[in-house]
Amino acid sequence: MTTVDATWTRPRLRAGVALGPGQWRGEKLVHHVRDAETGWFYRVGPREHFLLSRMDGTRTVDDIAAEYAATYQRRLGPENWQQLFGMLHRRQLLDGATDPQEIARLTASAAEGAAKARRGPLSARWPLFDPDRLFTLLLPRLGPLFSWWFVLPALLAVLAVTGFVVAQLPDLLAGVGGGHRPLAAIVAAVVITWLIVFLHECAHGLTCRHFGGRVSEIGVMWRFPLLAPYCKVDDIVLFTPRRRVAIAFAGVFVSMLALVPFAAIRAWAAPGALRDLAGTMLLFGSATAALNLVPFLRLDGYHMLSHALNLADLRTDTYRFWGQLLRGGTRSTAGYRRRERLIYTGYGVASAAFAVTLLTLLIRFWYDSLARWVGPGWAVTVLVAEAVVLLALAGHLARRRRAAAEDGSGLPTANGPQP
Repeated sequence: MTTVDATWTRPRLRAGVALGPGQWRGEKLVHHVRDAETGWFYRVGPREHFLLSRMDGTRTVDDIAAEYAATYQRRLGPENWQQLFGMLHRRQLLDGATDPQEIARLTASAAEGAAKARRGPLSARWPLFDPDRLFTLLLPRLGPLFSWWFVLPALLAVLAVTGFVVAQLPDLLAGVGGGHRPLAAIVAAVVITWLIVFLHECAHGLTCRHFGGRVSEIGVMWRFPLLAPYCKVDDIVLFTPRRRVAIAFAGVFVSMLALVPFAAIRAWAAPGALRDLAGTMLLFGSATAALNLVPFLRLDGYHMLSHALNLADLRTDTYRFWGQLLRGGTRSTAGYRRRERLIYTGYGVASAAFAVTLLTLLIRFWYDSLARWVGPGWAVTVLVAEAVVLLALAGHLARRRRAAAEDGSGLPTANGPQP
């Protein structure tokens, strides 16, 4: 039997091709397929995933067809196999049936797609280095940190810090609000904050690597109005919901754990610059962690909720669900499972209430500030002008997202989601 014959009679996926568990995306269950060599991620349905998961080189096509027929009560015809193998050939996913030029083309197109995703009017990314080798070297030394013998006491320490901050909140607010801060203290607070954020991002990456995923990128991200480090963990889609939640939570966990020394300094140090710095770090560090956990912002808390519910993209799918519901009524959403209908309905209502409340507070604050500077009339004019600009920008971004979603419908989706 020749290599070519073996490729088609006992198909095997290439090394580096990994299959993820199912996630709900609206009405459909989808699985992610990662090709580590080209950098592409693909989405397939449950039936395609069933067939691909059995392409390990030990089963013949007839064996796979028999398992498929026993599971789905349907036999695959020659045209079905032709379509499946055609897709695998185009994506260069079969071992022994690859073309180096096609591999290079797919790699280049994935890199181009990643470069486009880094640029935007309100966000951008600048990669600095590939941390995979570094994380691989560090993991054996950091292995004990992933055991429950460390995690449980560390969680208790984090809860103790949270309780301490709540108990000391009036004092911490008074300390931050009163008095002049020397430049050295401000610089120290900024540097320490950046180091904690960097550790936060490394925690995402190390946890992903601990579970067997690859971490492809660490860099600096601009997300209006903040500039901060980021860590790309696209392989998160290959893990179970519990592991995805752990990867998303790892950042906040480490950020709060980094505040333990500052809580000790605040509790026992004598009054002075060091104690004031500790209070500042506790206040803003805790506030940042709390903000990170808000499930209505696309931060760690949002991703944790989405992963816990085993949904591919909670916010996007909620928007799509409500769009269908408002346009076509309940009949248009009959294809959704009852569980997803309840989730999308509840999350949509809660998101709207959160957005209206936050927007009302921001408008009131900004109007009061402007009115003091330029008077009530000009304050209203500025607010209306800003609203027009923001609505136009939101419309532009929505059109871009719809176009990207249409282009990405079906199988290919380069550079999967990250927390």
